[in-house]
Amino acid sequence: MIVVRLGWRNLWRNSRRSLITIAGIACAFAFTIAFIGLGKGMVVQMLKNGTELMVGHVQIHDRDYLPDRDLYETIGNQEGCDWHQVIAGLKQNQDVVAVAPRVFGFGLVSTGEQSAGAQIIGVDPDLEGNLSRLVDRDMLSRLRPGSVLLGATLALELRAREGNEIAAVTQAADGTLGNELFRVGGIVKTGLAYLDRSVAFMRIDDLQRLLALEPSHIHEIAIKLRDPVRAPESSRFISRMSGLPEGVSVQSWRQLLPQLNDYLGLAGGANAFIIGLVVVFVSFGILNTMMMATFERIREIGMLNAFGMRPGLILSTFLFEAFFLALLGLTAGFGLGALMMRYLSLYGLDLSRWMGQLSMLQTRVEPILKAVWNWEAVVAAAISLWVATVAAAYLPARKAVKVDAVEALRAPVMQ
Repeated sequence: MIVVRLGWRNLWRNSRRSLITIAGIACAFAFTIAFIGLGKGMVVQMLKNGTELMVGHVQIHDRDYLPDRDLYETIGNQEGCDWHQVIAGLKQNQDVVAVAPRVFGFGLVSTGEQSAGAQIIGVDPDLEGNLSRLVDRDMLSRLRPGSVLLGATLALELRAREGNEIAAVTQAADGTLGNELFRVGGIVKTGLAYLDRSVAFMRIDDLQRLLALEPSHIHEIAIKLRDPVRAPESSRFISRMSGLPEGVSVQSWRQLLPQLNDYLGLAGGANAFIIGLVVVFVSFGILNTMMMATFERIREIGMLNAFGMRPGLILSTFLFEAFFLALLGLTAGFGLGALMMRYLSLYGLDLSRWMGQLSMLQTRVEPILKAVWNWEAVVAAAISLWVATVAAAYLPARKAVKVDAVEALRAPVMQ
């Protein structure tokens, strides 16, 4: 216990220097918490937008449907499937929040002399509204039989407004050309440029009729889970579910969005880099503080040696001093970091002045970035800083242990 008391008392022998060091550790830890929180917030936002906007957490297709989205590769192939029954079975899974069927087609849409290529997506408005945030429920409610929702840029190119009539021409599954007239029920702005300039939504039965597909033929079943992190495990469980047609592929968002998955992996590396950088700077500060403390106490250390105090105890006093520096610095830093996280989680960091709304990795990035606690990274940062502080004190402490008692007593007194 004596070395603990000595370590604590030595900490306050030069209180000004100790407080500056503690403040440095506190600020470093607080800003590390905030930076990690903002990084986690971006990851959560991108994962949420990337999956909940349209993709979902798990998708079911025919095994040959992706990546070409072949019109003929429907779930269950030529026989199709009772997708209503499949969806009912999926909803019995407690991990599943929402399920939505989809049909995809590609064709030409036109109004008068204006025409453009479009990806046409057939959806069930009620089911899609529970799963996707790409188009809000109010807009989906306008999707009545014989109507279509157009992407904002596509509508601008076609000079189409709500209530206008457009013609849709596609290659049908029976080898003919599908050709029907639809009325524009609304203009959607998804925030994703590649969709806004090419997408058109219509009811699933309308698109099946346009493509000459049977009602039992769909291309995709999208699934939303309670926990997107468990998507790989859930996809494997769903693939073994009874009632699924043969020849289907069940994939999680990690397979469907490989670029997003890779980015999320890089985010962990960025946290490690930031923690390492902070640890290096803090270590130099602690090393400087403890070196100064050693030089100031040369005579005192010599006297302790002369009185027969064991080198291990002298070493321990320095290490406990560093221990208390880290303890106080990390405690203050956590308090400051918690306040910063409170603000950033409620109000976020407004980046709209510099970036506005943009899309990246096929997902939308919001201009207001809100922080999310990343406890694993915070604990890792705290332990790393604590270990670095004590380790940085070891070199000057070891130097102090090796001081010759006679030479130390001859050293001038440091004021």
